[in-house]
Amino acid sequence: MNSPLPTVEACVDLSSKLDWRKIEQQKRRFNEKLKELAQNATDDAFPLDELAEATGTTLTVMYDGIERGNVILAEADGQRYVIASFVSKRYRFDKPLLKAIVPYNFNPSVNHTNLSDTETPTTTMRAIGAELELGLYQRDGSAPSNEEVLTYTDIYRQYAHKLGITPQVDREACQYQIEVHVAPGVGYYKTRQSLESILQSLVAASQATGLMTAIVASYPILSDFHLTDDPKVHSAVDVMVEINRRFPEYEARRQAAIARYHMAENANAVEVFRNQGCHIHLDIAGRSESLALFTFYTMLRSATALANAALLKGSPFVNGTCDPELLCTREYLRSTTVTGRYLDMPISPHLQPDGLARFGNLIYTERANAVARALLCDGTLGEDISVMHNPIGRIRPDLSPNKRICTMESTGMPVNISASRQAAALTDFEFTHALLENYYRKYGTNLEPMMADSTLWDIAGPLSLTKFEEQQHLSDREGTDVLLETASGARMTLVEFYEKKRRYMHRNLIGIAGITPRDIDDVYHSLSRMLEPPSGIVAETVEQYIVDPTCRSTGNWGKILRNAFVEEGGTLGEHNPDAVLRVMNRVHDALVQRYSQGNA
Repeated sequence: MNSPLPTVEACVDLSSKLDWRKIEQQKRRFNEKLKELAQNATDDAFPLDELAEATGTTLTVMYDGIERGNVILAEADGQRYVIASFVSKRYRFDKPLLKAIVPYNFNPSVNHTNLSDTETPTTTMRAIGAELELGLYQRDGSAPSNEEVLTYTDIYRQYAHKLGITPQVDREACQYQIEVHVAPGVGYYKTRQSLESILQSLVAASQATGLMTAIVASYPILSDFHLTDDPKVHSAVDVMVEINRRFPEYEARRQAAIARYHMAENANAVEVFRNQGCHIHLDIAGRSESLALFTFYTMLRSATALANAALLKGSPFVNGTCDPELLCTREYLRSTTVTGRYLDMPISPHLQPDGLARFGNLIYTERANAVARALLCDGTLGEDISVMHNPIGRIRPDLSPNKRICTMESTGMPVNISASRQAAALTDFEFTHALLENYYRKYGTNLEPMMADSTLWDIAGPLSLTKFEEQQHLSDREGTDVLLETASGARMTLVEFYEKKRRYMHRNLIGIAGITPRDIDDVYHSLSRMLEPPSGIVAETVEQYIVDPTCRSTGNWGKILRNAFVEEGGTLGEHNPDAVLRVMNRVHDALVQRYSQGNA
């Protein structure tokens, strides 16, 4: 079949010309020297020769000068490869150059023929981590001050530390948003316990400060969405505003969203973009660039990704308005910026003929404010741009230089207030990733054996971008009631899809990653119970969905929120901030009722 993936032959040919061991050795030396030099750097000195001597090879840059973004290339066996890169001075936030250089940790010479040499000989479960985005507000709907948010985050850290979970919490683009971290782990119950501890810590911080939580897929209440005063936020605004201006269609989309949700007329692209998601990170075996591309093209573009997104969707509110059509507004908001376009494939600087030139050009021309975002290159509108907010995902060779971690990041999952649903989606991604890594170890980037296995093709076969977008829009309207269409064209409910996965996992996953039958059933039986309870009792109110032990986490969350809005006196499509606020306060109070009494 035709696909944008590099061929097996191209991957093997590159590895025959470029020894992965030399790359690993050179990168280790480069990173160690860079860390040493950066430690005391105070200016923009760029001692390339000194770095080259320590690395043990020739180093060159793609462009002259250091004011603009650039790519540093190393040489091994007569072949050049990307060893690091840096953005322009505009996006370095006053860091000295050496502290702004980002190592490129993927190894382009690792493919399915030598992965067992660079990693364990067999597939293992990869621990996944995640970040959950949520909003904060005062009970009367007013905005919290920066100092109040800082106090909230400090208290959250204290409680998280006591409960033994990752206490890390970050600020988001909006001053009223934060991001909490799920520590890497394996298995449904461990992940759910971590998520419930996060919710317990959030409740504790809320009770101590009086701030309310908005754990839904779009920031819901009436708000100016005041942006955080941070250089990274300013740079994102600069990039998004500048790029959107080049495409009148997206300026029109921004204006349409402003009118639809009664936002301020001068709201910029970031102030309209009020998404709150769950970003999932999966480690890539052997830091293999081709495995990263393969995972992106299959798992993140498959019916699995669509099913998990539908499972978590539910957020009909934006800026005090209840959307007249959508049970989840997150993807509509994303579609208002050109940086949120659907991405066919990330750029590979080594495995695509024009990949290096396009990657370097995005960095050099300041169309990417971070080097990893230059890998998210899309040229379907006539010029290359970074679709850094695409609803599929990212490949990340830029994380943790000391450990040199490379991950696949899913950006298509919303945040959901149900720890059980969120944990099930995360663990299903773990299992699916193990399944696909095992496939890659056998066949590399060749998709023909996958097509021949009709069930695996249904689970992980890549959908066309047109079909993927069509189904995203459908689940935005129908939530968990959506009828899913797989790569084979088969149509099924979410319950039918997950049952199909459960049976396939039993036949093909047990034994290759230390997974037991119980591990598999824990996930998929839980999903079945939440989507189609054997009792027939389904949550119909906010309080039932969150608190009631007989039916919590069941029902269509988007419909539950929409119906609650009507109960509170609202009319669908109406801008009624008071009714939205009452619903969100009910959601928060139900969360407090559940987690402050230790009834998780």
